[in-house]
Amino acid sequence: MKLAAYLSQVNPLVKIYRCSFKSVAENPFVNSLCELGFAIEVGPIAQGILKAMLFQQTEELVHTVLDYLEKFNQGEISSNKETLILYDHLSVVDYPTKPDGTIFGMIHPELQDKDYQALNPGDPIFITFDDKTIIYDGASTVWPIFINEAAYYEKGIAMCLTQRQQINYIV
Repeated sequence: MKLAAYLSQVNPLVKIYRCSFKSVAENPFVNSLCELGFAIEVGPIAQGILKAMLFQQTEELVHTVLDYLEKFNQGEISSNKETLILYDHLSVVDYPTKPDGTIFGMIHPELQDKDYQALNPGDPIFITFDDKTIIYDGASTVWPIFINEAAYYEKGIAMCLTQRQQINYIV
């Protein structure tokens, strides 16, 4: 958590997404190999594309992580009170489908490219192929992420919904 707070402090583009899985079967990703594992995801970017700017930003972030860990291990990290914004996983939302599984809608244009931004009850979430708006009917504000990501399309994931929370943390 200290590393997460530090990274979000030095780079405002860093967002901290926390998901708790009960088993490795639920979380088959590299970060599940150890209790304190984490992953760095860069994007969104289309599959099979390599963008120099994103590659360089990722490389810089990895170096920042390694530098932090070295300083931490040497006892050189001073304690400061910082605010950490976390996005806790709530649920996965699939595209609207008919009973036979056929998708009949897509992400609403007002939601597209709005990862980590508030989605309020009554806001548009999907638009059907016959131009009808489907609104978010949840009970409270959520912050969607991975909106319309190509990598998740075949998995039936239109987006993940998260809860935003602010934690005061000693870094």
